[in-house]
Amino acid sequence: MDKPHLLGLTQEECQHLISELGLPTFTAKQILDWVYQKKVSDFESMSNLSKANREKLQATIDSSFYKSLQLFPSKDGLAIKYVFELTEGQKVESVVLKEKTYTTLCVSSQAGCPVDCKFCLTGVVGFKRNLHTHEIVGQIFQAMQDGHQISHLVFMGMGEPLLNYDNVMKAIDILQAPYGFNISKRKITVSTSGYIAGIKRLIETDRKLNLAFSVGNANPAKRPAIMPIENRNPITEVAKLLNTYQTKHNRKLTLEYTLLEGKNDEPEDIRDLIALAKYLRAKINLINLNPHPKIPFKPVPTKVLHKIKSWIEDARVPVTVRYKKGQDISAACGQLGESYL
Repeated sequence: MDKPHLLGLTQEECQHLISELGLPTFTAKQILDWVYQKKVSDFESMSNLSKANREKLQATIDSSFYKSLQLFPSKDGLAIKYVFELTEGQKVESVVLKEKTYTTLCVSSQAGCPVDCKFCLTGVVGFKRNLHTHEIVGQIFQAMQDGHQISHLVFMGMGEPLLNYDNVMKAIDILQAPYGFNISKRKITVSTSGYIAGIKRLIETDRKLNLAFSVGNANPAKRPAIMPIENRNPITEVAKLLNTYQTKHNRKLTLEYTLLEGKNDEPEDIRDLIALAKYLRAKINLINLNPHPKIPFKPVPTKVLHKIKSWIEDARVPVTVRYKKGQDISAACGQLGESYL
């Protein structure tokens, strides 16, 4: 039987396990303090526990989640890609992104991805498996253990988070809990390509999250060519559900729009995008494609990018441009998966 993993335990689960082991109840608080305050996951280093208790915990709880780790810093120093080789051999990539006043971690929820967005390298890799809760929490733990002051999390790495709903939500609970990393709910964003069943679960379970919706193309007739998920999860239905979700919670919603030359950059494409943003009361985040030999599209010229941004501004819709970070290490948006190729 598999051992429970230290980084996948909630406070309640840790307390229950400590009770089953016959250890003092305060041991759970000591353990969680070592993990989330001191960034220590090795029981042997938890010096305020007796040697006998450390040995008992070591024999009962797993505390390692990867076989090997590689780090790839970008030349400008603004991005660092982490490549974790998991215990079963799959690889997962996450990225530390340094902003002017804070640091973000781009978190993966799956090894590979089944959604197959045609502008994303992770789709080329294909789906390997869902990540366990501890493998999600572990990405943040490792970055913080390395000294990065992570204050913002974006679930925009490898995978579709809503296809791994239970593990992602449990990880978020741990990450934002006072006993955990205490990261503000408002500083955690979950991206989705428009998985209807997952959005319905958010509504049914009353989950309050900042969402980012990857649009691709707002026209239902054009969208399947670049986002095959449209065939089973129509954008018209996704939009209705997101509108319901926004009405219930009034949380921040961003429309992620990756620009592909000749595919979604025509005036009628942008008009459709603006209409969707107005309906959802959402901000638009323009992302010029980060090219890769395995991705069959080109980014738009810079002047076209700025022209599109001006069109959206003229329509009085909030809009930002996500500028490239980490492209030289294949760590920019849509480029995760290089470790498999």
